[in-house]
Amino acid sequence: MLNFDIHFFFKNYDPFFKDKSRKNNSRIFRYSKLLKMIKKYQNICSIIPVGFSIEGRKIFKFQWGTGNIKVFIWSQMHGNETTGTKAMFDIFHFFLNQEKHDLVQFLKKNLTILFIPMLNPDGSEKFQRRNSVNIDLNRDVLRLQSPEIRILFYEIEKNHPHVLFNLHDQRSIYNIGDQFFNPAILSFLAPSVKGPIKITKERKKAMGLISSIAKNMKKVLPKIGSIGRYSDELFPTATGDFFQNKGYPCVLFEAGFYPKDNQKEIIIKYNALSILTGFYFLSTKEKYLEKNYKSYFYIPENKKNLFDKIYRKVQIQKEKKKFLVDIGIMKYEEFDPVKRNINFISEIVDIGDLSHFFAYEDIMSHGKRFHGQEGRNFPKIGDREFFQIF
Repeated sequence: MLNFDIHFFFKNYDPFFKDKSRKNNSRIFRYSKLLKMIKKYQNICSIIPVGFSIEGRKIFKFQWGTGNIKVFIWSQMHGNETTGTKAMFDIFHFFLNQEKHDLVQFLKKNLTILFIPMLNPDGSEKFQRRNSVNIDLNRDVLRLQSPEIRILFYEIEKNHPHVLFNLHDQRSIYNIGDQFFNPAILSFLAPSVKGPIKITKERKKAMGLISSIAKNMKKVLPKIGSIGRYSDELFPTATGDFFQNKGYPCVLFEAGFYPKDNQKEIIIKYNALSILTGFYFLSTKEKYLEKNYKSYFYIPENKKNLFDKIYRKVQIQKEKKKFLVDIGIMKYEEFDPVKRNINFISEIVDIGDLSHFFAYEDIMSHGKRFHGQEGRNFPKIGDREFFQIF
């Protein structure tokens, strides 16, 4: 059996995988960039349009490989979640430039990869989560009002894949555990199913695959950060839950955060290698994955206990009354439609005792005073970070 050396690929990621034609200085991945990527990879993939978005943009499907095991992947069903798209194109860059590599030949022989890189091109163009009529595609599986989600349903039912990879980005609020700062670099989920039997054979397969991926990726984790598991709360209108119930093993890949990695280049690397690891285990252990499903529950659940910044023990004052509080800050991405770029907006989201929360930037203020705009000496939820503390 072919050996898969995750340490080698991690150390040699840039020369083997990194597609320099994608922008490294922006989280945005627009429809025009996708059209350029189609031209680059059309010699190694079958690339065809499979339908149109509400605003008339073509939705494309890539097909690579000749194997019997079919993996169906989609990305950017939320238009502002671009990490999975970039990670997959790094993998295709590896397939293109290392065509004779043993791993590439092995995967090509064993897998057929079907990939919709931009399910929501209208939202991607505006760097927004929802489509052009503000429907969340990941909550439209029952009514099927969006043409984009109907395309996904049709393609999955037509191709009958063995496993689904649903690629997402997660917010920076997730920490692994509640003992110390430990941001979720990657998170996974084998979505829930309805009915009395909560762990079906198909769900066991998804769980076993996630367990194998996580075990391998732990070998190259940095000193800060870890791998988490989402709560298996059932969402009847969610895509992953729906297909898991339909009998398709579904794996959600959630690309997390890492300190000072605003453009998520480090996260793209981890995300791409986790997807590639999934390909390898499907090629070698596809029939036996469900036997390892119990290890899935040893992956710790994500905790929502992270802020982007916390000012600790700040003195605030209203009239003559003084208080000592922590101030929690979160950064939000704001798309500029004129300049076509992203601005990061920092806002106050919590005030009080945040001693059980962690932050990417932790500032000990030790009684220093809050000085807001217009002479106000106390903060408000929703205030932007225009204040001073001294």
